[in-house]
Amino acid sequence: MKPMMPKISLRNVSVGYMSETVIKGLSLDIQDGEITGICGPNGAGKTTLLCAVNGLARLVSGSVLIDGRELNRRTGDWIRKGIGYVPQHFDIDPMLPVISRDVMLMGSYGRLGVFRYPGREEDMLMQGIADMLEIGRIIERPFGQLSGGEKKRILIARALMQKPGIMLFDEIFSWLDSKSAEGFTRAIRDMHAVKNLTVLIVSHDMGILRELCSRIISMENGRISDDTVNDTVLPELKDGHGIS
Repeated sequence: MKPMMPKISLRNVSVGYMSETVIKGLSLDIQDGEITGICGPNGAGKTTLLCAVNGLARLVSGSVLIDGRELNRRTGDWIRKGIGYVPQHFDIDPMLPVISRDVMLMGSYGRLGVFRYPGREEDMLMQGIADMLEIGRIIERPFGQLSGGEKKRILIARALMQKPGIMLFDEIFSWLDSKSAEGFTRAIRDMHAVKNLTVLIVSHDMGILRELCSRIISMENGRISDDTVNDTVLPELKDGHGIS
């Protein structure tokens, strides 16, 4: 039987900023449908790894492949349309009159193209995502006036409007209380089950990673220090299969 092609493949990747090399010769394969946690101390290269997967980091050497296609200047814009990214920080002036539903719709612009405006199909998709993330009551409110947890839900919804096959989460559990974190954990499980997404989660919270992730990767000084299968995760998450 022909081996399964990884959804994400990093081959001897090094990433540098100015004179500093942040990731050093890192190789990693992520299979389709995996939920993978990435942990490690500050400065270990966790966020830079997400940026490399998303084509936002400058590679000093090596290559990144998504579904077998190399991510580079020629292919980057097209490949990134299939990758949803929720950053740790996304600041909008609280006084800027941007409604949350408009922030959500931003996620569809790259997929639709310059000359197509979101129509009925996008409205239906937005409503379905809003129901799944339980944000229907806030999508008409100004984004800048939402709480931290509400903003993160809107940003997740914005990323899902891309119809991605890959989701990248950077410290989305930081600065959340336990109730909000529990809601996010449930939302990620629902997204995985419905969309069969490949998910990478950067977090300092090992409890959440053990609860959510079928695999946990530890990083230190720009390298992988440990790569462990999580035997305690729910079977449907461990298997990497969702409901189509």
